[in-house]
Amino acid sequence: MKVAPRLTDRSVNAEQKLLATLWLLGNQESYRGVGDRFDLSKGSLHRVCIEVCNILAAMQKEYIRWPESSELQGIADGFMAKTGFPGVIGAIDGTHIAIPGPSDHRDSYINRKGFPSIQLQVVCDSNLRFTDVYAGWPGAVHDARVYRNCPVAQLLPTLPSTYHLLGDSAYPLSTYLLVPYRDNGHLTPLEKRYNKVHSSTRVDVERAIGLLKCKWRRMKHLDMISVPDIPTFIVAACVLHNFVLLHDKFEEEEIEVEEGMGGEMDNACSSAENNAAVDAKHKRLDIANLL
Repeated sequence: MKVAPRLTDRSVNAEQKLLATLWLLGNQESYRGVGDRFDLSKGSLHRVCIEVCNILAAMQKEYIRWPESSELQGIADGFMAKTGFPGVIGAIDGTHIAIPGPSDHRDSYINRKGFPSIQLQVVCDSNLRFTDVYAGWPGAVHDARVYRNCPVAQLLPTLPSTYHLLGDSAYPLSTYLLVPYRDNGHLTPLEKRYNKVHSSTRVDVERAIGLLKCKWRRMKHLDMISVPDIPTFIVAACVLHNFVLLHDKFEEEEIEVEEGMGGEMDNACSSAENNAAVDAKHKRLDIANLL
């Protein structure tokens, strides 16, 4: 029996390339299975997906945009309307994208859950849209180190003093990044109330990550060996996440909030908490008194 030849990269039109990539990112089907579905060899499918994901990632500035000064109050109003926490212009968190793991320096990719991963740090608004994404650090690196090296950390000190991000205890306390009070077993009722409202507000970033991994299921396990290409695929999925939210609604059942990977304070964050500027501690206390 004569077997029909597979489509080559050049014979695949733009629509087929896009559809094959969307299917690959939206499902956990094997590369071979997706290739069979779109009549592509495994190698051709891989090249097509890299091409499309590079195009999508290049659209990051169009679809994932840090808010302008004139937009900050509108974002803060969105969070305020939900929980009453004032001045929030984003919630920040990290998540781990499981990968097979490279053979070289494999230990640096093993996270504290015991599997190899690449880190994705995101900031989102109250509508679960990403306003910043940062991908590429190995899974063994702590969230606080990823944050210290991300571009958005350089932007935050320029925020007006009334605005801030919310992060979990993995992040350092500052006037522009508010974290919970450390629960040492002796929290006051005021501090417990603050932590509860803080958590209820910050949960939107966990929901955003859950929605990302539900819509684009390849983010649950990105079966790729080429580590340099992995951040491109992750950013492409984040661009698609925002594109969908701009043009469609989602149902709550589409959100699968994963068991938290963050929230553990390392020694550096503990020291930063103890030595945080007095104005950062005062700002947190002032807000706690308002809630």
